[in-house]
Amino acid sequence: MWSLTVFVILCMLLNAVRDALGLRNVTLYITPTVVQKGHAATFRCTYDLEGDTVYSVQWYRGSHEFYRYEPSGVSVTQHFSIPGVRLKPDLTNSNSTQVVLTDIEFNLAGNFSCEVTTENGPNMHIKMDSKSMSVVQLPEHPPQISVGREPLDYGDILRANCSSHPSRPPADLKFILNNITVHQSESAVLRRANVRDWSDLQLELQLSFIHFDDGRLVLQCVAQISSIYREVAELELESVRHPVPARVIHPSNR
Repeated sequence: MWSLTVFVILCMLLNAVRDALGLRNVTLYITPTVVQKGHAATFRCTYDLEGDTVYSVQWYRGSHEFYRYEPSGVSVTQHFSIPGVRLKPDLTNSNSTQVVLTDIEFNLAGNFSCEVTTENGPNMHIKMDSKSMSVVQLPEHPPQISVGREPLDYGDILRANCSSHPSRPPADLKFILNNITVHQSESAVLRRANVRDWSDLQLELQLSFIHFDDGRLVLQCVAQISSIYREVAELELESVRHPVPARVIHPSNR
């Protein structure tokens, strides 16, 4: 009886050791996590086998499988359609560790997962990791600034407007006067993020000596969408204390 108990305990310990030494560190990387409409993204799944053998690697969008690598299957790689979602996998560059999707549309945005299944004798290990991807459409032109009366002096009201061309989501805007942020819009998440639309921001600011830099007034409008897009329009305003001979506008490079 005692020998049987020891044998059972040893078997349990052995199984525990096998589990501990099995599949580890399953991680999904999406590059980029914010992708432009019509562009491509790579879904890379990394994992440590720790002595196991790969049975399958499966990629999901939500609960729908769209790509599978199964070395022992009839077809080593397979791709599947998702109802209501257009998928265009680049099969040449997709393999056991990554899937490349091209010509991405808005409705592909969401949660993605990779699930790795391994085998080690009679034991199978399954681990999964998930990440999310957003799809955006960028403005076709830089933002534009318009201002009211000039020249300006202490005590005057600076009135300005900044517009950014349609995008999805609409760009977040902010005004910077001589390197000081003086006004900014709400986040696009709160402003119909799923709609392609213009962004507009109006500024009404009473000027004092703290707003002038050696008599100069340099106004910037920054348009930004997540970490993928940032454009700056710059305008040097006419100031009583520092006359501007000609209008200067500097849109930045994307």
